Amino acid sequence: MRIRVDDVVLYFDVDGCELVPEGPRMVERPTIVALHGGPGADHSVFKPVFRAATEFAQVVYLDQRGSGRSDRGYPGSWTWEQWADDVIHFCDALGIADPILVGTSSGGWVALITALRHPDRIGKLVLDSAMPGPVEERLAIFERLGGSEAGEVARRYFAAENAETIREVWERICLPLYSRKPGGDPDGADRLRRITWNYDVLEHFRHVLVTQFDPWDRLDKVTCPTLVLSGADDPVATESAARRVAAGLTNASVQLHVLPNTGHGVFREVPDQAFPLLRDFVTDGTGSST
Repeated sequence: MRIRVDDVVLYFDVDGCELVPEGPRMVERPTIVALHGGPGADHSVFKPVFRAATEFAQVVYLDQRGSGRSDRGYPGSWTWEQWADDVIHFCDALGIADPILVGTSSGGWVALITALRHPDRIGKLVLDSAMPGPVEERLAIFERLGGSEAGEVARRYFAAENAETIREVWERICLPLYSRKPGGDPDGADRLRRITWNYDVLEHFRHVLVTQFDPWDRLDKVTCPTLVLSGADDPVATESAARRVAAGLTNASVQLHVLPNTGHGVFREVPDQAFPLLRDFVTDGTGSST
């Protein structure tokens, strides 16, 4: 489905019911708005695993401006602030009053900026494998997981080397290290093929946007209950960064869960652990500090 939001038409999909029958009543369930990473990927990265959340919530998947099946817009509009404002305008257009934003990877960056810019419009916030660790720490993890070759490829990629020379080797050497599933991620290759990529957004991120994401001194502006999920072996959104963001959310009720033997994308990596945590967080009404 598509809907106009300001100057672009955004693609979205819906899984699960908002209203469910319970005896003589129709009971309203919370609505999750799922924000994909990349940047420049699309909502397909959540499928099929995120269907598990429809047992306790309605799930709305959004292809962000410039990505997937949504309008490209123009490069000047590919900013954290614009993506965050798009989320609010999208929710307004659909009448989603208290969205639970679930952001995975750079989608977590968008979700966090949304909560910073619009603290009174977010019901709850979920940051999955979201916060970037220091470059040297990321390089050390890549080298630990994949040897010196992986460490060198990661160094070149993080240094924004030209896409024509680095993308293929990055996808071949480093992306498989995102997962710590025994035997690797069986759906990983097919999932990458399913994505409707806009690599221009990804390159804009590597060269420009990565340097413009600096929310650390504003985290006290977030006031909604927040769930932070991190994989202990995530080579990009590191455990130390997850702990840092949780500690900085001083005006929010925070749950932090660091899952062992887990890589990037906790819901994909360990769904049997991640979705019960999400269910409890979504349905308990407040969130709790751990």
